[in-house]
Amino acid sequence: METKGLTPAVILVADRTLSAEYKILFEGIFATMQTTQVPQLAMRRFLSPPAKTSPNGRALTAALGLRRIESALLRYTPLTEQDVVCTTPEALPRLLGPWVRAVLFSSSDPLGKGMSNTTTTNFWDGQLYTRFWTFELLNQLKEAKQEYKFKVIAGGAGAWQFKAYPQTRDELGIDAVFEGYFESFGPQFIADLLEGKETFDYTESDSATDKIVPITAASTMGVIELSRGCGKGCRFCTMAHKKMRHLSSDTILADLHRNRDAGLTSVVSSSEDFFRYGAKGGNINFEALAELLEQMRQVEGLSFMQIDHGNISSVLQFSDNQLREIRQLLSWNKKTDYLWVNMGIESANGQLVKTNCPGKIAPLQADDWEQHIKEAADKMSRCGFFSVFSVILGLPGETPDDVIRTKRLVEYLGEKHAVIFPIFYEPVNSESANGDRFTLNKMTTEHLELYRTCYEINFKGIPGLFWDNQRAGGVSLAKRSLLRILGKGEIHSWRKAFKKVGRQINARH
Repeated sequence: METKGLTPAVILVADRTLSAEYKILFEGIFATMQTTQVPQLAMRRFLSPPAKTSPNGRALTAALGLRRIESALLRYTPLTEQDVVCTTPEALPRLLGPWVRAVLFSSSDPLGKGMSNTTTTNFWDGQLYTRFWTFELLNQLKEAKQEYKFKVIAGGAGAWQFKAYPQTRDELGIDAVFEGYFESFGPQFIADLLEGKETFDYTESDSATDKIVPITAASTMGVIELSRGCGKGCRFCTMAHKKMRHLSSDTILADLHRNRDAGLTSVVSSSEDFFRYGAKGGNINFEALAELLEQMRQVEGLSFMQIDHGNISSVLQFSDNQLREIRQLLSWNKKTDYLWVNMGIESANGQLVKTNCPGKIAPLQADDWEQHIKEAADKMSRCGFFSVFSVILGLPGETPDDVIRTKRLVEYLGEKHAVIFPIFYEPVNSESANGDRFTLNKMTTEHLELYRTCYEINFKGIPGLFWDNQRAGGVSLAKRSLLRILGKGEIHSWRKAFKKVGRQINARH
């Protein structure tokens, strides 16, 4: 048993929205979309309850990215478990001291520039909690490092934001930004830093799947990686030019066992396209995916696995029988009627999608994109999946007719077993500071009607999805009931916001 009073050389910590005890993925998504108009007490204790720690401050669950860093440091450097500590924002202050050489900070959306979240902040007062808590933690570290002289390294899925907005990096006292996958040369970077050698202030690395080390402790929500990267070229995604690479089944199963052994019963598979596991290029590999799922299903003590992203072009390569078999392999100890998959359709105009996402539609034809979306919606529904689609407002080159056409497509999808989330376009580079990002000020009447149509569909579909997933994930009846009540209030607030935005649009014209 560890003794109290750790003196780590390297501390790993994530922003507070990632340092929480979520039972299901939708709880985490919902929490990271909240702004400071929600009282902090409600966020900290109810919507984003704090992750538990051991008496000495080690996080019992931590963001998967931090767990990967922890494992890599223990494998590829002389550092020991006493030298490397994953912790939480609450426990961080008592671990700081002259022994600390580096604090590695991770966030998925540190400056609140992620597309889903900028969409929210356009409608709601206050600032995103991802940004609010990031600034709170980094300012604490900035003050502490004046005394203890450690380095602050920022990373995570939102690291691109510090590249796009370098002045914020300087204001927050960040010494270096590590964008990409740590295993490539992150361990050497930390080793050089600890030896006092000169190091970079920004770097970007590609995946090195052959260097991935199984996690040594549980990940938040039991997240496990299946694949890394995507390579479809979407100009709004950090995975655009990162070739998809798949983790070995041995690593995946080791991570699954680690989470199960830590007491987690529900887990989340992470991939930019779940249905492309084991594939080369854009072609699916049904046998590889089915074999992996069969192995995962054999792990005892697990009740429910959620999947996140898929792709229309991948789904349509499966036969109905193959998709039904995959759905059956995803039926674990807890029954769920809403096994959802998030698929980006972006627009009904396939040529517009092809321009902004060169590889997304292939091997399908761009001119048939709208029909392919309908086929995928029908296929997923009859094979037992629940589709969560997303559309993007303000894609470069978009016309009013594109928006109207997408609204008609959304109305069709709303009649299926599906929900649709509208997202404001946000490029992931310095273009976002040059006027290309879509904001409320650019919204037209057509945009608002598309947005409203999506949400009216969601108001009907999301409550059932949320309730079903929470039940399967082990959320108490009391919490589920309270969230359902709060959700009704949320619906009322969204409808008021739509009316307000409508008046603003009319005033501009």
